Amino acid sequence: MYYERAVDEYEEIKSKPSTIEIEWRGIAISVTSPLPRIVRLMKREQDKFRIARWILPPTTWLTYRLIIREDSIWEDLEIDHTNALKFGEDITVDPPRWFKPLFDEAGVDLDLMPKIVGCGEYAGIARSRLADELGLYGAKVYHGITDGNASALASGCISPGDFSIGCGSTTVPKYVTKTMRIHPALYYHKHPIEGYLAGAAPVTGSFVDWFIEKILGLDTGEAYRLAELSDAGSEYLFFPQGDRSPFDDPKLAASILGLWPTSEAREIVAGRIVRSMLVSISFLEYFYIDLMEKLFDSTISEVRITGGGSRSRFWNTIRASVYEKRVKVMEEKVCVGAVIPVVIKAGICETSEEAMKRFLRVTDIVDPDPMLTEVYRARRDRFYELWVKLKDLYDRI
Repeated sequence: MYYERAVDEYEEIKSKPSTIEIEWRGIAISVTSPLPRIVRLMKREQDKFRIARWILPPTTWLTYRLIIREDSIWEDLEIDHTNALKFGEDITVDPPRWFKPLFDEAGVDLDLMPKIVGCGEYAGIARSRLADELGLYGAKVYHGITDGNASALASGCISPGDFSIGCGSTTVPKYVTKTMRIHPALYYHKHPIEGYLAGAAPVTGSFVDWFIEKILGLDTGEAYRLAELSDAGSEYLFFPQGDRSPFDDPKLAASILGLWPTSEAREIVAGRIVRSMLVSISFLEYFYIDLMEKLFDSTISEVRITGGGSRSRFWNTIRASVYEKRVKVMEEKVCVGAVIPVVIKAGICETSEEAMKRFLRVTDIVDPDPMLTEVYRARRDRFYELWVKLKDLYDRI
């Protein structure tokens, strides 16, 4: 569902004044955003939509499934501001609120949307049958946070200048900043503690996993082993999808360039393809590091990473060498990131620094390999320029 695309409906609303305006407020509406999909539901399921009382993301739905008894009516619902964002939230005001012109132009009744509150705010007591079945009856329930933002907090993205990358089905770079500086490759969240989180979520890991399984017919462990046997500098050119970020172009699919028939064994070619993907995703990650440094006139001294894609030390060595920065691998506990706003607001921890010391842990530190840096520096600096040209080609298809 997360990647479900509503292309036609996106084309309908992308040029509306409110869509352009909200992009200047740091929020990009794309083919996978909730609003185009809501518009599609309004068209395709008119009878069902006519009797709908609420439009909720799964997080909010689950929150109230725990709180509200099964025989009760759902009233006075609230949604945390991170899960609200991509529906059409204005975070340039305090407190954040729904951007009414966007909903008006899309024809969506704002009465269907719950009230926006902060992450970690108290929501209620778990009193439903579901809560009882889960052993949670009587527990206090607090409003949560999106996975990308939870991952950022779990990586220590707490204070202005902190930078992290969530390495999962998407690559999720996050940078903590006091001010918003609009760029087409970025969108913004209001930081649950202070300032804003500039970030993006290009599709990367899910494509790599799909390609390894469906095209190469390998499991991930074997694929990475073959990639490690491949020579640095021999890679093909791999460009991830640009449909969500950094180009927001629905037509821009993933591409592998430079393939030639050879007499090499299948395992060698497969390993080179996988290594090409890992290196190119590292190039994409570097693009966001470089963008943040230039946009905010800052220096990122280290990169913290977490998620499934951070488990490979081989890949992390490539990352550090491409970034030319130390990489700190954080303990993979995204749920801890969701807890941090709660423990601060509930008074369990007095400061974010105390919460970090109590809940966050570095599991590995990886420094650049000078030989790999030398190999990849020229390709890294050329990568984005070639990707832009590829986008131009897709635009003409």
